[in-house]
Amino acid sequence: MKSPFQFGGIVSGNSFTNRSNDIKRLLTNFESNINTLLLSPRRWGKSSLIYKAAQIASDKNSNYKFCFIDLFNIRDENEFYSVLTKELIKVTSSKPEEWINNARKFLKRITPKITIGIDPYTDFDIKLDVDTIQESYSEILNISEKIANNKKVKIIVCIDEFQNLSHFNNPLLFQKRLRANWQHHKNTVYCLFGSKRHMLMELFENKSMPFYKFGDTFYLDKIDTDSLVGYISKQFKRTKKDIEPKFTLEIVSSMRNHPYYVQQLAHLVWINTNKKVSKQIINISKEDLLNQNSILYEKEIETLSTTQINFLRAITNNIKNNFSSTKTIQEYNLGTSGNVIKIKKALMKKEIIDVINSKPVILDPAFELWLEKIYFRLNK
Repeated sequence: MKSPFQFGGIVSGNSFTNRSNDIKRLLTNFESNINTLLLSPRRWGKSSLIYKAAQIASDKNSNYKFCFIDLFNIRDENEFYSVLTKELIKVTSSKPEEWINNARKFLKRITPKITIGIDPYTDFDIKLDVDTIQESYSEILNISEKIANNKKVKIIVCIDEFQNLSHFNNPLLFQKRLRANWQHHKNTVYCLFGSKRHMLMELFENKSMPFYKFGDTFYLDKIDTDSLVGYISKQFKRTKKDIEPKFTLEIVSSMRNHPYYVQQLAHLVWINTNKKVSKQIINISKEDLLNQNSILYEKEIETLSTTQINFLRAITNNIKNNFSSTKTIQEYNLGTSGNVIKIKKALMKKEIIDVINSKPVILDPAFELWLEKIYFRLNK
């Protein structure tokens, strides 16, 4: 039997949980031509949320065309222009012949190099001449608006890992180019998001950056406990397996409502259960989860200094006093109060911790559990 829980990719169908208010907010932004700047830690379900909202919007209105771009493997400005052009042409044209005609139609000053393989739907590619790109970048950045006006559609451009443009040559100039052109669009809406929250905060919330106040800055919260508990219970019942409320609550609370890890732990509990969940099955499943992720966590630890590891130990011990207090610094060998500030900034930059309600927290609940149950016990 197929597991009723999904993780590690886009979560959809019966495995997509709640987020009704977040979906409503996105749909309102799409309809109102308000750009969205979505911020959250890794694996909180940003992509799944946006794909779900896109599906709902497209089902309601066939004139909505969603263009998805991932900057993860895009390393420079010129490559971005080629990918943007290709994806916009594909989502607004119904067949390969139309792709070619529209590429030439909407790029007047640029002659694109078009490649079509055996399967045009998967082997279609557009390359733009590097020399002419820099002369005509504005034409490329406005192609979505030209297409939208010509075809009487609304285009929503969704860009994942948006923070990666910081690695481009002269990223500030590139951001200025994007903002200068995109801010005038009436029939194109932009949804920008990524997995490096603090880098995105610098792009979206720094008054000196081009994308400051570009749209609705949207902080994604965790899914509430009641919704997750109800979802897990429903999925077990649907597959004719029994789980008591106390065990669904333990799955959620032990993973601190983290969508990815709640799904993963629930999946492990489900596959370890024949008919009814027991406390032993819960414990075995937690061990399985930690074992599956231990190699990744060991590599993570290898990148940290001794004082950074000591700081994480203090967090797992749930100390109540100030991290810069003399007692804490001495007990956990953190150096000086100035060094504590540097440690905190370094761990935040690595997206290992964040500060919530003035208290440092480890973002990955399974990593925290691994530190507490395995690493720190072996390294006392």
